Amino acid sequence: MLENSRITPIEPAKVLACAASGITEMIAHHNGDVDTIFGRATINKTDVQNPQNEINLQQYCRLFEEAAKQTGNDNFGLHFGQQFAPKQLGAIGYAAVSAPTLAAAIQNITGYFPAHQEQSSFGVFQDNDILWLNYRITDPRITCKRQDAELSLGMFVNIFRLALGKYWAPLEVCFEHNRPDNAEEHSQMFGALTRFGRRTNAFAFRRQDLDALMPEHDPFLFSVIEPILKSRCQVQENPQDFATVVRDQIKMLLGENTPGPSEIAKLLSLTDHKFHKKMKDKGISFNSILRAARQELATHYLKNPDIPLTEVALCLGYSEQSAFSRAFRNWTGMSPRHYRQTSRE
Repeated sequence: MLENSRITPIEPAKVLACAASGITEMIAHHNGDVDTIFGRATINKTDVQNPQNEINLQQYCRLFEEAAKQTGNDNFGLHFGQQFAPKQLGAIGYAAVSAPTLAAAIQNITGYFPAHQEQSSFGVFQDNDILWLNYRITDPRITCKRQDAELSLGMFVNIFRLALGKYWAPLEVCFEHNRPDNAEEHSQMFGALTRFGRRTNAFAFRRQDLDALMPEHDPFLFSVIEPILKSRCQVQENPQDFATVVRDQIKMLLGENTPGPSEIAKLLSLTDHKFHKKMKDKGISFNSILRAARQELATHYLKNPDIPLTEVALCLGYSEQSAFSRAFRNWTGMSPRHYRQTSRE
């Protein structure tokens, strides 16, 4: 694994308090103790009252994890996201709602997401004829984030439903975390097959869905919102190391095909020349980052006994299990099967 691909950001990641709009009411609805939950998350209740306040992203995730524990509702985040209206997301929500089409709405969120939440990835990637909207927190210090993942995908699905109707459902939903005990409710809420233990949090949809018109298109509102988002993006530049950014993009695209430098450069809005120059200036190679991404994903997948080794190989861009096994043995000195058994023990 590359040393410089795991640089931990110095400053803690932040998220706008609007992402927690309505949490005190929902805690009370589930007979939870608001003061206890906020106290355990080390957040003041007043911090979430102003939607433009910045709160620590790790504390934000802890807030929902504590809410799930204290209320006894293991699917607290799932329920929170399902009832969350797009406008409650603040500036980035209005940027989506005011867009002319769903495609423009998603493009606005993708471009300005750092203004809403730091050290996180949001975007759309293609898998054959299907598109996937993916979201994940990339700050390595934040490990307990199941509730955030479930509420966030619910929020994003609601943006699609605003354009496509309240009964619209994704083709499939995936989560990073392992399958919870009451996972049947996830499929009911999203109206789609839900899988767990995957590389990211994402849902699949058809390309033509993006042609849908947004019912509250408002170019004047967007002209007011856009300068705010632009200024926040300029102030809050992504602190991640470039190697980490490239590795995260590779991890999103690995599948039946292995992404090359040109594909990653395009995703980062760089020309091939600028991309290669930046890699050279950083003293890193694309193949090394690709190997690091594959190794990280491999160890993640192998910890889930429900994913067959053949599927793990395909998810990493290997056409045959034997090729994956040889590569994994070079990385770790043991076979994938042995590694899985050892991890289980």
